[in-house]
Amino acid sequence: MVDTDGTLVSEYKKTFGRNIHHATSDDQIRMRTDQSLYDELEQRDLLKRSRIFSGFGIHLVQDGELGLAMFNSTPKFLAPGRHTFLSPFNHFLGTVEISSKLIALGNIQIVTVYQDEIGLSLRNGETILLDPGRYILTAPHIFERSTPANAQYIELEDTESGPFETNSPTFLFDKNNGFQSVQLQVRELDELKVNTRDGVTITAKGLITYRIHDPRAAFMTVQDIHGAVKRAAEATLTSLFLNAAIDEIAPPVPQKVNDDLIQMKHDDGTENFNQHIRDAFLHDFSHKVNKWGIELQDLNIEKLEFDNSVKDLLRKRAQARVETATSLANMRSQTNIAMQQAEREKKQAQIQAETNAFVIRTKADADFYAAKQHAEAAKLLQEVPLSSQLELKRLDVEMVKATGDRTTFMPMNMRIGDIGMTDKESGKMYFASTSVSQL
Repeated sequence: MVDTDGTLVSEYKKTFGRNIHHATSDDQIRMRTDQSLYDELEQRDLLKRSRIFSGFGIHLVQDGELGLAMFNSTPKFLAPGRHTFLSPFNHFLGTVEISSKLIALGNIQIVTVYQDEIGLSLRNGETILLDPGRYILTAPHIFERSTPANAQYIELEDTESGPFETNSPTFLFDKNNGFQSVQLQVRELDELKVNTRDGVTITAKGLITYRIHDPRAAFMTVQDIHGAVKRAAEATLTSLFLNAAIDEIAPPVPQKVNDDLIQMKHDDGTENFNQHIRDAFLHDFSHKVNKWGIELQDLNIEKLEFDNSVKDLLRKRAQARVETATSLANMRSQTNIAMQQAEREKKQAQIQAETNAFVIRTKADADFYAAKQHAEAAKLLQEVPLSSQLELKRLDVEMVKATGDRTTFMPMNMRIGDIGMTDKESGKMYFASTSVSQL
């Protein structure tokens, strides 16, 4: 758009925009919140307190009020009390409530901007926005008006190219509108048709929620903030879908609840993908628009559709996944059964082996004990001659029993007497049968 003298309207906008400021950090006009209006006016030498006794004086200023007076053409505010004017150059103008929204006296204005309002003031052609709070303005800084912060538009003053108005909270030029509020914005994105990374066409539509936290930065950076945010959001969302595969968007692989049941979770898969897109969008887009004075709040995917051919393909693929998952579950079940059977056989074999080992060990212990006893017996037979002879006798007796022969065999070192047998070494006597033969 070009003005009559050939100057671009956007250049007027930039020139005018450089003179737009916030008064938030201007301590010269903004009152401190930790002191009263009386103290603030007294510090600025704008307040006159009563110095006469109670009950005297002509003009009374009650508590909660502020007196207005002119002292030799100089504006003075009067504190509560009685005041008397002795000079003809001093005049009492009246009283106002201290909580009044606008108190004007001469070239001084006391302005209160409420919490849900935005104030507009001018100083030497410079436009100054007043945030909620109380201000003391001195000409040439004058207060114009205030408007609700949730109002759609706030008008500004005229410029050389015409009315300076805006269609956004970032002071952008629009001849037909005005200042838009800095409240939370919800914008609907256009319907997007995007090809995924593997060439599948999808249709997506979303909503973005944001607010403008730095109007001056947005004004000096972007020409049309809402249009720029919308176009940039669509471009970012398109880029995210272009880098996504259909496998990431389609329903997930069935999840196994147990060995017999296969559970499909289509909704959870879609929610997971939407959450993935949302997180990636907020991460990438927030970094970009933060430089524009934009605070991104949220992204909501309202619509995500596929072509009919893709739907059939996805349905068949989901069915194949179910069958595959079922086969895997059955194979896993059979494998578990085989493993359990092998484990049982292993335990049985281990028990049988332990039993056989115990039997063998017990028999070996018994054989060892018997051999030990035999060895001890043999040693005893060697050490005691009579024992060996008795052992031989026992063998003879067993032989006799086995053969039925009544013949008795006697050792060679035994002597037969008339009445018995006498051992040479021990001298003990033994009786013998009548039928005896000597070896």
